[in-house]
Amino acid sequence: MTTSLPAPRDGAVLSTPAAVTGPSTADLQRVRAFADVALDVIGDYYGLDAAVAVNPLLPRLAAGFGVAATEGAAAVGAAGSIGEAGYHKLLRSGRVRRADLAAALRRRGTSSDAGAGADSDDEIVEAFLAAAPSIPAAPELDRLTERVDDRLGRFARSWFADGEAAWSVRGGAGFYGDWRALALVDPTLRPRARRLLRELPERADGVIARHLAGRRLDDTDALELLGQHLARTPGWTSALRRRSSVERDIDAVEFLAVRLALTTILGAPDPAAPVAPELSAERLLVWQEAAEAATHDALLRALRVPARGDAAGTGEDRRTPEAAHIVCCIDVRSEGLRRHIEAVGPYGTSGFAGFFGVAARVTPLGAGAGLDSCPVLLSPRHAIDERPRPGAAPRARTALDRFRSSLAWRGSLRAPERSVGSALGWAELSGWMLGPLAALRSVSPGALGEATRPDELRSAPPTLFDLDSAMSVDEQVLTAETILTTMGMTRHFAPVVLLLGHGATTTNSPFRTALDCGACGGHRGASNARIAAALLNAPAVREGLAARGITIDDTTIFLGGEHDTVTDRVTIHDTHALSGRHQVVVSALRADLAVAGKRLRRERLADLPGGRRAGAEAEVARRAADWAQVFPEWGLARNAAIIIGPRDLTRGVDLGRRTFLHSYDPEADTEGVALTTILTAPLVVAHWINAQYYFSTVDPEVFGAGSKTVHNLVGGLGVLTGPDGDLRIGLPQQSVMTREGHHHEPVRLLAIVDAPLGRIDRIIERHDIVRDLVLGEWVRLVAPAADGHGWVERRADGWHPRIPTDNTDQTTDTKEAA
Repeated sequence: MTTSLPAPRDGAVLSTPAAVTGPSTADLQRVRAFADVALDVIGDYYGLDAAVAVNPLLPRLAAGFGVAATEGAAAVGAAGSIGEAGYHKLLRSGRVRRADLAAALRRRGTSSDAGAGADSDDEIVEAFLAAAPSIPAAPELDRLTERVDDRLGRFARSWFADGEAAWSVRGGAGFYGDWRALALVDPTLRPRARRLLRELPERADGVIARHLAGRRLDDTDALELLGQHLARTPGWTSALRRRSSVERDIDAVEFLAVRLALTTILGAPDPAAPVAPELSAERLLVWQEAAEAATHDALLRALRVPARGDAAGTGEDRRTPEAAHIVCCIDVRSEGLRRHIEAVGPYGTSGFAGFFGVAARVTPLGAGAGLDSCPVLLSPRHAIDERPRPGAAPRARTALDRFRSSLAWRGSLRAPERSVGSALGWAELSGWMLGPLAALRSVSPGALGEATRPDELRSAPPTLFDLDSAMSVDEQVLTAETILTTMGMTRHFAPVVLLLGHGATTTNSPFRTALDCGACGGHRGASNARIAAALLNAPAVREGLAARGITIDDTTIFLGGEHDTVTDRVTIHDTHALSGRHQVVVSALRADLAVAGKRLRRERLADLPGGRRAGAEAEVARRAADWAQVFPEWGLARNAAIIIGPRDLTRGVDLGRRTFLHSYDPEADTEGVALTTILTAPLVVAHWINAQYYFSTVDPEVFGAGSKTVHNLVGGLGVLTGPDGDLRIGLPQQSVMTREGHHHEPVRLLAIVDAPLGRIDRIIERHDIVRDLVLGEWVRLVAPAADGHGWVERRADGWHPRIPTDNTDQTTDTKEAA
């Protein structure tokens, strides 16, 4: 996703008011193009209703990590790294090893910083440290510019979340027109400001053209100025980008027109040009490479280097027959469950993106609208509805009636809050009734029952998904074939195959969808797992698969389930019609998953603030039900790598819940079709997650959402810190840090790909997104050497040996660092 700036014309300027009575049609067209391009100062923000992790500097992907994290971050007033002081602290503590710093300097050939003629590691490092840059002084912010920010933010808050506002600010004239109509009668504006406003053009593009013409800027400078204005409120700009491409009821021209109008009528100066970044791109890359080495090297040392020709993938001839096979989402939180269930019994596991290849708009039972339950990189291809099973209609009606009554009751309680003048009186009146319940929920979370989400049925009846109305048989067969071949699961099926999605049960958490499945578009994954299982069980689909060379024995059954990542409890769905043999297997599997979940809960609680190893069952239930809990779970914090290959690479290794695991059988994918799918989709999503956590950690104020304890909701759009200000994007502090400091380690994603080097090179050559990620150093891609001896890393000039540094000078074990 890249955008090129329009090439400036020599001496080109917009028409000035002195020369003509108004802007020409060409001027208006040009400023509209400028406004759209200026939006690339920040990436999209997807909101809270279906939170999706994204790289906030995604528009600068082609520029590479070094340039984006320095110049791109500085453009929005942010830090793109922990900075020189932060890296020095890591060096003093031993987390950055001097040998790694010297190795990074030698590999990158950074003689300008390291000093010419330096020979030993110590000399190179000392020369590099002596060249430390001075920290540029932050510009003083004009008070009037702050007033522009505040007024723009207040109107944007009301306009974007109009459905939650007591008084609607929308008059049907668009963002600029609605603001202008209100501003003309705004008593808080001085008469002079309202007079200046009446003199401004009524058209939004005319406001921008007039503002630029008065400054006599060439095209490049005009574009930069508009970008600087949008960078003053990166949160609202990020939301604007997304809304302008989805709902299309606002665009950059309307938004900029309001900002420039406010600048004019309040007499504020244009925003100052961004301060030069503290670190150069090259110096940042040296530091970051050295800071990542201990974590990445520990992981590489823990893995078995595969030799080409080894039995591989989930379709290999297994040494021990499996009682059941569990296919989990590639999510890092699944790594712990996979590790523990494999240790409990004769089970195999695989990893696959949690939407399970079903790109659909799913309408759950009782839902008013469908959910795009697939990665945002894809568009839903099918609309699939959940319906009661035959004979379950009466139970479904009862459950739905209760659900709708609950929603109506909840809505009636909140209705007075949205009525002007009644909120305080309603609080006084309802306090006598709701106060005791609130006190009970605060003192004893869970006392009123198990935690549930308000948007879900509390006791769902037996249901199914109507596949035949949504997909033809040919489409079902093609989808099923894609699922199985991408995983490498094409033979030797276990008697029970469990497709396990995931979701998070929390109470009173605006960020709960950020804990759900990113591959499902920020929704829970049970629906996709059940749909995929139903596909693979359908007789017509199995017949079609057999014709394509994939035979699934009649003794194999697929089931869908869900792993609750807050409680580590696993639910297995649709077991009502299982045969006696399968019932025995599923019963044993449930028991063993409960044991694995218990072990995982104890492991996770040791890492959570206030967690206790004793009483793990009660503790996770309390966290799920506690409406004041800011640490229900860590989500994907500390993610550091993605491993694309057979389970043999990682079986038996404790990866510390830091690694995405995607199954891939290189021997069964000679054409590279499956690998292309993985590198252009799951790898991209894993990078987005990694980048979101990275940037939310290095700059929690601009790229993060600040502390949960002072958040105010703006509908389902996002949060503010306090009553006003910029929309907060990214993750809250409680997702990446504790009082003691960072919990998430800001490292780039290490991509370990078990595939022939030529196959990987062909994909890099043919796909821009993969080329930008790898050659732009957003991810560090490592593969087994062609001779089977060690690892090699793909850099811009080809493959180079990757020899993990010995960790004798630092106490870092695999679980801690990898």
